Amino acid sequence: MRKYTITILFIIMLIGSAIVLMCPADTESVLAENREPQEFPAFSVSSVWSGSYMSQIDDYVNDNIGFRSKIMTLSDKIQSCFGFLPDGMGKIISTTKDIGTGESQDSHLVLYDGRIMEMFSSNPEVEEQYAEALNTVREALPERVRMYSMLIPTQLEFCEPLYAGVEDSQREAVDTVYGRLNNITAVDAYSKLYDASKGGADYLYFNTDHHWTMDGSYLGYAAFAQAAGKAPAAKESYQMKELGSFCGSLYLKAKSQLPWNTYDNMFYYDTVANGSFSMLMRAEDGVTEYGTQTPVFDTNNCNYNLFFGGDQPLMEITNNDRPDGETLVIIKDSYANALIPWLINDYYRVVVIDPRSFGGNLLNEVERYDADEVAVFNYVLTTTFSDYCGMITDLLTN
Repeated sequence: MRKYTITILFIIMLIGSAIVLMCPADTESVLAENREPQEFPAFSVSSVWSGSYMSQIDDYVNDNIGFRSKIMTLSDKIQSCFGFLPDGMGKIISTTKDIGTGESQDSHLVLYDGRIMEMFSSNPEVEEQYAEALNTVREALPERVRMYSMLIPTQLEFCEPLYAGVEDSQREAVDTVYGRLNNITAVDAYSKLYDASKGGADYLYFNTDHHWTMDGSYLGYAAFAQAAGKAPAAKESYQMKELGSFCGSLYLKAKSQLPWNTYDNMFYYDTVANGSFSMLMRAEDGVTEYGTQTPVFDTNNCNYNLFFGGDQPLMEITNNDRPDGETLVIIKDSYANALIPWLINDYYRVVVIDPRSFGGNLLNEVERYDADEVAVFNYVLTTTFSDYCGMITDLLTN
């Protein structure tokens, strides 16, 4: 009898899997995670040999199945049973992390006090790769170009010790990377955020999204200005505008486990209201010119895509009020999107490159714009993704 039961269950699982694979792909759940669905990988002997080909097929199937959101919700409920904080003190749930490189990692979220927060797991080997990637860029740049690096911590690092203690130290990871940099100025955003958090500053990070708010990014801007020997503009000199409430990228991963109704408020400081800016976005397939009506703040998006409409391959923002100013080239992940609006008043031109999608050559862009500075702005979890490190160095050879 037991043999027949197992056989029947196995057949049901096969039929269920076939139905899920045959149904139209639930790509909306992938787009809701602020990324594109994984495409079927191109075959190569080297990718098969390294094992990455099968891993990419795995990611393709995971992104292109029917009922994906419902399956993920069920998976979250099951996996959440395997991790917890003391009763009444919050919860730890298992999930996956993808920063838009195609690589996916197991990860964990802490649910506490109306917030959903990513846990950081240090990877010393990748931290070394990250530092070496930046050093490789530094060596390739003209000597006259100044280079900066900012690694941005996440909010769990600044929570009470009981909660911050469940993850590896982000401070140590940042210091390790900075200690390996050669002729690159390290930007200490960590101390600014730490001091503000311990001083009672509120809402430096979103509750349901892994990014910082524009109040948090102002502290990163102030840290960069300090490292560059410049005076940051006063936050109060810009009008704050509110768009309304939203649920961020982490909400979808944790909603089945949330014991509360939680949301975020989207707001921004209008740093372009009184200036004359022009902007273009450039990819390999052409240029989109926006002219003086800049989309620095895309108010059609009441979420983190408010900033520039999301990640773009290359953005060129020209401040027509500063024709004699300098030019800054930024290599970045999405964390920098909320930081860039603070910077554009301080430069003649800010050029923003996302190594995950830009197929051009960094040195060509530095020469094209006669750049004075290059800055790498990423959040600390990029130091755990080796493929992101490779994308930085690929900017020199594309």
